[in-house]
Amino acid sequence: MISSQFYELRLYQVERGRMNDMIARRKDALQTLFQRHGIAPLGNWYTSMGRNSPLFVYLMRWPDWETRQKAWAGFYSDPEWWAARESTNAGSELVERYELNFLKEIHPWVAHPDVSRLTLELHITKIDIGRSAAAEALVKNDLNARLATHGGQVLGAFEYLTGDDLPRAALFVGWDNATQAEAMQHLLEAAPLNRSDRYRLTHIPL
Repeated sequence: MISSQFYELRLYQVERGRMNDMIARRKDALQTLFQRHGIAPLGNWYTSMGRNSPLFVYLMRWPDWETRQKAWAGFYSDPEWWAARESTNAGSELVERYELNFLKEIHPWVAHPDVSRLTLELHITKIDIGRSAAAEALVKNDLNARLATHGGQVLGAFEYLTGDDLPRAALFVGWDNATQAEAMQHLLEAAPLNRSDRYRLTHIPL
């Protein structure tokens, strides 16, 4: 059990051709249900590039495990969720599979004032074995300065507490434009950071 603040990252693999249905579900039925049960994502995105895309992505921050469990228990026991799920599935499942993991903060989440103008990316990055502390120091002390000289910014960085192929980190990065994002990928795979699954994100305004 996690006793202090942590984050939850959910990646939903959506049936091809139905991302608009998933976005509509989030904006309509889920918006009301999330508010009712105290579920407040820091961000909602879909991926236009990356492994298993299109994906729908949530990032959530929880003060403790008990709060998280109470919120999701209330959500999944709410008959309005099951009615909304059935109606928005419309005969076939919207979600083919999903990946859920818990994270600890390395770099605090930054709510960018004009996120719509940024090229947003999520890097799920392998950390060299035994180098988690060094990776954390790099992200905290150096990475933002390196990115800033090339039009980039760390919007949030987190180390995985659960999942496969640990240690790993999730890095949310904003770039001034797509050209800079393409040219500077090597900065996000500098030791002790290693290979990464890279996703291009589109912000969903609510």
